[in-house]
This record gives sequence, structure tokens and C-alpha cells, in this order.
Amino acid sequence: MKKIIFILFIGLSLISCKAIMKGAARYWTKKQIQEFVANCETHASKLMSNEKAVQYCDCAVDVVSEKYQNYEDVKSAGIMEVLKIAKDCKQ
Repeated sequence: MKKIIFILFIGLSLISCKAIMKGAARYWTKKQIQEFVANCETHASKLMSNEKAVQYCDCAVDVVSEKYQNYEDVKSAGIMEVLKIAKDCKQ
């Protein structure tokens, strides 16, 4: 019984926190990924639907983290640089 509860807990954790499974997790912490995605979705949802903003930011976090493996570097890069890197994510 404990094993089943443990498996359910792990499964729900992975579903509720999709950031854990992102490619960005190779370089950034879970907190950094969540911060990037939240900021991205806040700004992107002003330009597109919420659904498209979520899709865009899910892609952008992986693409940007490949270029800026140090999270502090992306924070100082500026929005225009981030947009250039993530341009292919826009569908």
C-alpha cells in the first residue's frame, strides 16, 4: 500500500510540475525554471492567448537555457536578446 501511495505521489508531482522534465533542468534549478516561465507567460500573454503563451514559454525556456546555461546571464541579457533566441518558438 505504501508503495502505491509513493508511486501516486511521484506521478502527481511530475504532472503538477512539468518544469522538472524540461531540458532547461540540465542547467537551471527548478526555481529558476519556474521564475523564467512565469515571467515569460506574464509578458507573452499580453501578445497572444494564454494557451499559446504557455506553449511558447515551454519552448523558450529550453531554447534560452541552451544559450545561457548560467541563469544569471540570461537575467542580464535583456528581453530583446531573449526574444531573438526564442523566435522559432512562436507558432
